[in-house]
Amino acid sequence: MNKNSNSDSISRDEVNEMIENALRRHNRRSTIISSVLGWILIGGYSFGLFQAVQNV
Repeated sequence: MNKNSNSDSISRDEVNEMIENALRRHNRRSTIISSVLGWILIGGYSFGLFQAVQNV
């Protein structure tokens, strides 16, 4: 039960690279989701605005 066995451990650089890749992937996905939700909300707002103007 040696905790310093290097056969199964990952180096610090590999861990940092994995974290950076995960953050990059998260930021990309969250940007896409936010932009889609923003367009849906803007579309709903303008639809309601046009309906309100049409009924006046």
